[in-house]
Formats: sequence, structure tokens, C-alpha cells
Amino acid sequence: MSLLFPFVYSEIESLGKLFYPFIRTSLKTIYGWQEFDFLVDTGADVTTLPKTIIPILGLNEKSLKRTKTQGVGGIWIETFETKLPIRLGNDEFPIHISIANTKEESLPFLLGRKDIFEKRYSLEINSKMKVTILNKN
Repeated sequence: MSLLFPFVYSEIESLGKLFYPFIRTSLKTIYGWQEFDFLVDTGADVTTLPKTIIPILGLNEKSLKRTKTQGVGGIWIETFETKLPIRLGNDEFPIHISIANTKEESLPFLLGRKDIFEKRYSLEINSKMKVTILNKN
């Protein structure tokens, strides 16, 4: 099974037009399965979400395991750790999730390597076809 996702482009003032490898996937929420766009982040160990998603996922912040994660530039932030079901195409499975405890509302949903790119899927960034491809292993 292969899933194809077209590149998303943005105009960056000093760099021009750049593509971003976004993947649309579903998370189980209090409203049922909902689709979200995730930026593929091969540098991220685990999938990372903003804190604003906690009530939509039906999670209780007080019951989540707290930890600290080091990000780009050596900055440490507090995170909440959990496992959640995710759905890629018709494939539903649990993954480790890190929820950033920050007031930053523009934090994108980041699709990390753990549970997805280790054994389950192979990732291809195809610049000729202008798509991100997930191939099930």
C-alpha cells in the first residue's frame, strides 16, 4: 500500500518558494476520527502536538506523564507523553505522542519517526512527482 501526499508550498522572503512534506492523517478525538495535517519531521523522535489539542483528544492533562524534551538549538520544553491511535489510509495503530506544554499556538503537528518510520512505513520525498510517499513495509 502506498499513500501519496502532494507537496505544500510556501513563499519564504529570503529563499523563494519552498515545499513542505505534509501528510494528512487522522486522530481519534472526542468527535470521532478527525483529519489533521502533519509536517513530516525526520529529526523528531516522536510525533509532537501542541497543547491546545489536549481537550479535543479527550485527554486529562493532570493524568498525563510529564517530561522534558530538547528541541532545536538545545532548548528544553516541558512535554506530556502518551500513546494515541492514529490512522493512515485504512491502517490504524497506536503511536507515542509528545504534547508540547507551551502557549505557542502556531506549533505545527510534527510526524516523528517512532512507531511510523521504524518498521511500519518507508518514507519517500519524490521531487520529480512533487509528492511525499508512504509505502507500507
